[in-house]
Amino acid sequence: MSKTSLESRWPPGFLTRSSEGEAYDGDLEPRPRRARKNRGPLLIWLFILTLLSTTWVGTTAWSPVFVLATAYNDGSLKILRCLVLENGLCAILFSMSLIAILASHEMGHYWMTRAYGVASTPPIFIPFPFHPIGTCGALIAMQSGVANRKQMFDIGIAGPLAGLVVAIPVMFAGFYTQFEPNFAPRNDFSLGMPLLVQLLADSLHLPSIRSGQGLINANLNPFLMASWAGLLVTGLNMMPMSQLDGGHVAFGLLGRRSIWVAYFVFGLCVTLMIIYRQYSFALMLGLVLLLGLRHPPSSDDTVPLGWFRHVLGWISLSIPVFCIPPQPFHFLLEL
Repeated sequence: MSKTSLESRWPPGFLTRSSEGEAYDGDLEPRPRRARKNRGPLLIWLFILTLLSTTWVGTTAWSPVFVLATAYNDGSLKILRCLVLENGLCAILFSMSLIAILASHEMGHYWMTRAYGVASTPPIFIPFPFHPIGTCGALIAMQSGVANRKQMFDIGIAGPLAGLVVAIPVMFAGFYTQFEPNFAPRNDFSLGMPLLVQLLADSLHLPSIRSGQGLINANLNPFLMASWAGLLVTGLNMMPMSQLDGGHVAFGLLGRRSIWVAYFVFGLCVTLMIIYRQYSFALMLGLVLLLGLRHPPSSDDTVPLGWFRHVLGWISLSIPVFCIPPQPFHFLLEL
């Protein structure tokens, strides 16, 4: 329909916009456009808080709850002053290493969305100063219903691969570094070593790591702890369900049939959580269930992936097996 015929149907000025950017409706009343919120300051503050949170847990030899409880029971900040003086450098190295792993993971997603023209936020970091790793990880929020099946696959897999590119060198630095916390308040917990760490430790003849008995927090160095946390976050993100990275990959490989994989993996996770009493994962599984196990459709589910993406995708779905230990935390003492 031509512009002339449109103007004959509607009042004068109906199809025009003011110079100030106000859109007019049928009643010729100005309707100002909604201002887009600037979330930049919030994201910066979340990043700073995560940096402080991870530095804090590194200062406590990754036992933040015990240190806070001790300070409260003693009615003194003496233990905090000692930890800052003794473990400050260790804490900074841990925080910088872990933030580098998380940032590379999320930037892998972010730059892929930029390459495909999908609107997304920069990385959003989540501080959590009461957990041994000091954070719940990071994420990006992207516009839904824009990426097609192949683009969704690429966006999902880019983050874990970029994170591993940083996490593995940090892990090797942890293998050959004897830099441990100068002052650990107590042997609070031991870490179960992921299969990937154990395989590499076997090949490098590192009996202290390949023993399978785990490493207690007092004997960890900042690089090994950071790489362990980075591998755990990567493995959890690659579980093939919902809108996790693994969910994007599974949807790219199987389309709507990926829901059956999601059901199986969710049930398996719940079973293992109960068997190994790792109830800290209940929150994550609850959030996944809240989002829905089914991956939402893409803008075009018929786009083929090609053989290379199929091979890469199926290999990448093994990342949780290599990066998540069956019993990540084993607490040695009660508060």
